[in-house]
Amino acid sequence: MTNLTLKVKKRIVFGKQNKLLREQGFIPAVLYGKKTPACSLQVDIQDFKDVYKEAGDTDIIDLIIEDENKKQTKSVLIQNVSNHFLNGSLLHIDFFEVEMDKPITARIPVNFTGESPAVKLGGVLVKPTSEIEVEALPMDIPHEIIVDISSLTDFNQTLYIKDIDFSSKVKVLIDENTPVVTVNAPITEEELEKELGGAKTVEEVEVEGEKKEGEEEEGEEVEKEKEEKEKEKVSESDDSKNSKKGSDK
Repeated sequence: MTNLTLKVKKRIVFGKQNKLLREQGFIPAVLYGKKTPACSLQVDIQDFKDVYKEAGDTDIIDLIIEDENKKQTKSVLIQNVSNHFLNGSLLHIDFFEVEMDKPITARIPVNFTGESPAVKLGGVLVKPTSEIEVEALPMDIPHEIIVDISSLTDFNQTLYIKDIDFSSKVKVLIDENTPVVTVNAPITEEELEKELGGAKTVEEVEVEGEKKEGEEEEGEEVEKEKEEKEKEKVSESDDSKNSKKGSDK
């Protein structure tokens, strides 16, 4: 498999000047590793987005560092991506140089494929595990772990880590009895009534809600009528007083 490549340049601006760098379409970055001194870089924002979309956090990237007339290539993983907490814009990137002959650990995303017969019958698919931590040589780290759920034919059936086929080059670092995906039985009417409280069906709850809403509306109308009657009484009283004053004159 051919590695993805990403061209970057040595960065000579720091601190508050990084804001201007971002406005020009570049993202400040840093490269480091166990045997690599920290090196400040800048990367074109669109070039990075294109590579990150394919590589994610698990694929090796050939990082081509341009420094004046010199170029050097480093095998790296995208270690961390910092985003603005409000608008999500890219703020900073960490690249980690790997030693190709030394194993590394990584959290690999789990993706599900296929259709579960139990789900088609009304079961609820629950996915408690979204990532699996593994150890392998950098070139053997999988991009994703595919789990086929078509074998889930019964309610309350579960696939565990031990049910997934992993490459012999990959060591799984979590317990083999960790559940990855489960099909729960659909909730019964009795269970639903228990959750709702008072042994009421959904229809009864809806009817009561409509009834309560109608009563509230009716109560509001009664209050409005009372207010209008009070206003009429006050108005009649005022008219009566004014009429009396006119006759006295």
